[in-house]
Amino acid sequence: MEYQTIIVEEKNAVGYLSLNRPEQFNSFTPQMCLEIVEVLTQWKDDTEIRIIVIAAIGKAFCAGQAINPDLFDSGAIDLGLVLEKYFNPLLALINTLPKVIICAVNGVAAGAGASLVLLCDIVIAAKSASFSQIFSKIGLIPDCGATWLLPRMIGFAKAKALMLTAEKISADEAERLGMIYKVVEDDQLQIEVVALAEHLATQASLSFALIKQAMRVSMQNDFTSQVKVEQDLQRQAGQSADFLEGVRAFLMKDKPNFKGR
Repeated sequence: MEYQTIIVEEKNAVGYLSLNRPEQFNSFTPQMCLEIVEVLTQWKDDTEIRIIVIAAIGKAFCAGQAINPDLFDSGAIDLGLVLEKYFNPLLALINTLPKVIICAVNGVAAGAGASLVLLCDIVIAAKSASFSQIFSKIGLIPDCGATWLLPRMIGFAKAKALMLTAEKISADEAERLGMIYKVVEDDQLQIEVVALAEHLATQASLSFALIKQAMRVSMQNDFTSQVKVEQDLQRQAGQSADFLEGVRAFLMKDKPNFKGR
């Protein structure tokens, strides 16, 4: 199927989704949100796709939400409605998706684009990439989960300062703060991301799904509650075919053939 704002490719059990509005710095539109939701929903239940990569075409990763000048002609703008209708369903889907999402950041990630990065499981950025919670510069507040995610990643004081000042930070600084996993040279970004994605696609994807589930609920749980979560999820993992295969391969000094179940 052809899409207007994204490019989709499936290869070696990896689903590649690239934002494709390079002339507009890949800024989000309602159509882009709908197209991403459609693809991710398909991949969620597709057993042939085990890892997902989100990347972008052009010099920028994503400059945030596209601002349509025509909106100002209609008087009051209900941006809350736009979030509710288009962005929040996308955020909910990404947040609960059982499959690992790797994000490859090739340039500027600003506003909602930076929030999308925070939602992904593993983020690898090119050295020239940058990140900015730019909302306050145009009289808005950070959205798409940024006020929840960023303080938990880098601390309340630093997150609040970055949101109030709209300061742009480099990829190296983002890695130092704990916002992202790794920084690589620009010409190595695609190579590194593909290598990692294809490696993870051969691993125990059910284990990945359970790890994501445990990490997600840990944000609200106390220690005792989280230990109980680990107990229940470990029971599920221990009864899986992947666990049996992993033990077999370990004992036989063989390469495991995980099936994701």
